Amino acid sequence: MNYYELGEKFLEQQQWEEAVTSYRQAIKLNPTFSWSYYKLGQALTQLQKWEEAITTYQKSIELNSNFPWSYHHLGNALLQLEKWEEAVNAYRNFLKLNSDNYWAYHKLGDALFKIGEFDAAIIYYQKAIRLNPEIKGTHQKLADILFQIGKLEAAEIAYRHTIKLNPEVVWYRQCLGDVLLRQKRLDEAIATYLEIAQITPNQTWMHLQLGDAFAQLCQSNLDETINYYCQAIKNPNQYPIYQKSLYLIKTNPELYLELGNYLAQENQIYGAVIIYYLLLEILPSQINIHQQLDQIFRQKIKLEQQLNTFYSAVKTEGDSQSYYNLGLALTKQQKWLEATIVYHRAIELNPDFAWWSDIRLWETFRKQGKLQKIVDLFQEFINHSNNSLCRYLNLAEALTQVNRNTEAIEIYQTASQQQIQQNYPNFFLKSQKLPQISGPNFLVIGVKKGGTTSIYNYLIQHPQILPGIKKEIDFWSSYFHRGLDWYRAHFPAIPESEKLLTGEASPSYFDSPDSPSRLFHFFPEIKLIVLLRNPADRTISSYYHEVRLKAENISVEEVINSRLEKLIKISSSLAREKDYWNYRGDYIASSVYLDWLKEWLNIFPREQLLILCSEEFYSDPKTTMKQVFNFLDLPDYQIKDYPTFNAGSYASISKSLRQKLNDYFHSHNKRLEEYLGMKFGW
Repeated sequence: MNYYELGEKFLEQQQWEEAVTSYRQAIKLNPTFSWSYYKLGQALTQLQKWEEAITTYQKSIELNSNFPWSYHHLGNALLQLEKWEEAVNAYRNFLKLNSDNYWAYHKLGDALFKIGEFDAAIIYYQKAIRLNPEIKGTHQKLADILFQIGKLEAAEIAYRHTIKLNPEVVWYRQCLGDVLLRQKRLDEAIATYLEIAQITPNQTWMHLQLGDAFAQLCQSNLDETINYYCQAIKNPNQYPIYQKSLYLIKTNPELYLELGNYLAQENQIYGAVIIYYLLLEILPSQINIHQQLDQIFRQKIKLEQQLNTFYSAVKTEGDSQSYYNLGLALTKQQKWLEATIVYHRAIELNPDFAWWSDIRLWETFRKQGKLQKIVDLFQEFINHSNNSLCRYLNLAEALTQVNRNTEAIEIYQTASQQQIQQNYPNFFLKSQKLPQISGPNFLVIGVKKGGTTSIYNYLIQHPQILPGIKKEIDFWSSYFHRGLDWYRAHFPAIPESEKLLTGEASPSYFDSPDSPSRLFHFFPEIKLIVLLRNPADRTISSYYHEVRLKAENISVEEVINSRLEKLIKISSSLAREKDYWNYRGDYIASSVYLDWLKEWLNIFPREQLLILCSEEFYSDPKTTMKQVFNFLDLPDYQIKDYPTFNAGSYASISKSLRQKLNDYFHSHNKRLEEYLGMKFGW
């Protein structure tokens, strides 16, 4: 038996190492036999030796360029190493030789999606579906892209196909509900969310979306909406959309009582009231339902009183801030139409405020279909003379919100030029005719409430650093679908001959699962700065930051205890790192730093990450900044003053609660120190 035949035997027996040895011997004896390279590649793939597999498949292709599966397996190996563009080429070469393979179209779509070529990815996913309409994952990925870029009707169709093929996966139903809600098909969205509640009652995001849908439906008249639903539960056959969900309410009222309580807790007043009234139709003598309804009406009265306070402030002060505060109060009560009117007035009174950064404002206008109106308003301000940077950014964000990205990019570039002209006049004279730069040289990637605002403001004082037009762009974590040209437009154009750097600081990148690979694909040599703060302090600071933004209503004790209870189930000795990625944005889970850092260090070389201790940074910023400038290959620069930016003040938490946090983080902090070879002293 020759070495090639021996390799075949080992492959059949799944003895991968032995197969590799045999095929290598076969290649030594006959180095021009392409099949040995192909089979060696298969064995190396099983051992997850991707680099060697890639080299082997490439050699197989060199010897026989007409065998399609070498290209296919090469593409698979390249995907594993996140070499997206090379994978695209491999799959395209495969499809030239074998154009009816649905899985290759799917994988090509995956690779194109990773590099942000969404339109091309959609085309190839659709080709895969035409060849195999039963392919499960392709419908879902197609739906996700379509929803992300705002093609809602097509996304709905794709999600319905996905659900048909995967009826057991609740997440797809929730996505369908979100699409229906965005389309303002409120009845269908509500019915979808109610159905989900029966299957998985603990879906927090679904609860909030359900409350939002109820609020939009109740906008004209709460009493009419209540009557509508009560009639529906009495005569479900007359309301076909709700037949299944209303039946579920009748068969499991306890679950919907919990749902009503959750909505009440989250100030989702309209949804809670409707759920309680539906339950009273089924269980009219239940005292606790009457009590909950009474409590929520008292809660509603309290919110109305708070609202009256904001209305009074508008009458007495009449400035932009008072209108804005009133708008926030209205959104809290889900009075979206009134909120858009009030926000509109706030913008009119102060067009130079950073409205572009307020996600709630944009969502409010979106819910009411008023985004174009706000575009027109910001366009009016730009037509005046002496425009501020904020005016340009507000208009650019408004244009982006209505998917007019090409126009938005032009406005961003204008804003960047204005900023350079004002703050760096000498450089401005050189840069007027420069092409757009390839992107930033550095990023501060986190952590939230770890000092990113302070360190960025110190960084941009260095004479060899030109800032972007925003500190936080959140592109790699949240806005990748807007395209690389949109991102680049946020930075000044810098020629290679100039020893100048630019960058941004978005702490949302640190715990974003897609950010490391996306960023490495486009900027593999970029330098990354991470500030790590005592995780207990960061957790509490992050909580109170959300309170100040009026995005958190639950007490700190309740939040910490409930989330600790959830996360404590993930044993530190058994957990896979990706388990924590399922809790992105969680106050506590985001402070388990090592499990997020590993994702970055699995992709970027260690020397491209500067990992700093926040406490050392705050106690001795001068020394830390010297270290940062050295990391960026810049000469040291003496900053005159080191004020603390974006600091918050709040009451101390109880000793027992802090001890709970310290106990939870103890083992994680120890793992972090051992992995990095650093001492943080937490």
